[in-house]
Amino acid sequence: MSLRQRKLRDDTSASHINVRSRTLKQPRRLKKVFILLIVLALFVTYFLGLFAGQTQWLDGIAKSLGYESVHHYAVIIDAGSSGSRVLAYRFRVPFTVFGQANLDLVDEYFEQSKPGLSSFADEPEKGADTIVQLIKKAEFLIPAEKRKSTPLIVRATAGLRLLPKDKAQQLLVHVSKAIAPLGYDVGPNSVEIMDGSDEGIFIWYTLNLLHNLMDGETMAALDLGGGSTQITYQLNDRDVKQYPAGDRYLVPAGNNNITLYTHSYLNLGLLAARYGIFRMEAGDNNTNEFTSVCVDPIVQREPWTYANKQYIISGAARPAGMKREAVVARCHAAVARYVARTLDWEPSQPPRGNVAAMSYFYDVAADAGIIDVMVGGTVPVGAFRAAALRACAASNVEQPWACTDLVYVLALLHDAYKIRDHQPVSLFKKVNGHEVSWALGLAYTTVMNRIAAEAAAAAAA
Repeated sequence: MSLRQRKLRDDTSASHINVRSRTLKQPRRLKKVFILLIVLALFVTYFLGLFAGQTQWLDGIAKSLGYESVHHYAVIIDAGSSGSRVLAYRFRVPFTVFGQANLDLVDEYFEQSKPGLSSFADEPEKGADTIVQLIKKAEFLIPAEKRKSTPLIVRATAGLRLLPKDKAQQLLVHVSKAIAPLGYDVGPNSVEIMDGSDEGIFIWYTLNLLHNLMDGETMAALDLGGGSTQITYQLNDRDVKQYPAGDRYLVPAGNNNITLYTHSYLNLGLLAARYGIFRMEAGDNNTNEFTSVCVDPIVQREPWTYANKQYIISGAARPAGMKREAVVARCHAAVARYVARTLDWEPSQPPRGNVAAMSYFYDVAADAGIIDVMVGGTVPVGAFRAAALRACAASNVEQPWACTDLVYVLALLHDAYKIRDHQPVSLFKKVNGHEVSWALGLAYTTVMNRIAAEAAAAAAA
């Protein structure tokens, strides 16, 4: 598969001159032979791939000759634990001669609101209204005449997975009722709690589509949300049996089917882990006041809100002259204990291929100065260790959770995912101007499946 961003151009400047000559008439047989040679050359370059980027080249020629692309749209709501986001997409179908066309991503709209949908567990109507307001902000991208055929999909993630089932269900019911009158294509499965494996697979699709890697060696995708985290990567035939059958998925990639490993860890999202570490240090008691060895002692009775509840956090006392390595080691011992007891399965080897990390992985790195917040970057895992040493030794009241979060990210990458300090991780928020979100992978596959279904129905008619 390929995903390319293009701007459409109208060729209005070309003049068309019909010149006829009775005296210099070319032999018809020679002309036919010449045309056949051109057609044959096109077929050879297409099938053998001797002309680099030939599908883009044919698409460019088609547009210059007046080919008008068909456009498809999709609107996705990511109802996450820390906030809700709307991502609206416009795709075009490029010209192709052979096989099924892929989609070009032409335009995208992104907006978010806080708090997340799960924060409205006791006020489901208000929660549903936050979703409606986000959808309305994206209306400008979808032509009115296309709205009825545009899929509108709402997927809630770990925030709702962690709620009692009756409260989560009430939120879904109210959202379904609220979005029904908006005029989009809303089906019986349009509003659901997303399975963690789907979250991992779709962000893997997004990452590799945006990098145009679907026909080659793909990247591993690590996604760190507020309530859960996902790890997804391609397996080779030799390693397949080392992974649980329930974590293996056969998915289309380019012209082939490949096997993906994906696993979602509930309660190992950044915010859920922060809460879990603090609570574990308090002996898992049902209290709203925590004292943590991962928080500097200068921080006392700092308010922190998680899952719509306020907690009071204080830093644990430290022996005089305690070295920063010892501070990090003490914090890491607590973090590692929480991670170990929360992991429901632990891989024995690091992810296969180049590794990319998104969402809170990016935010933690940016806040610590590991990467440029605007462009991201590729850094070794050891950069998180060095940043943790700095953060845990600093009395930074402006970033009271920096030590906790950096040590946790390090434990997740190094201890749980087996990525060594020297191994690089690429941190992305956007690629070619597009948000790296599972929403794009879901939108792309939804539209492609609809196109395939329509073609099959037309062929059967």
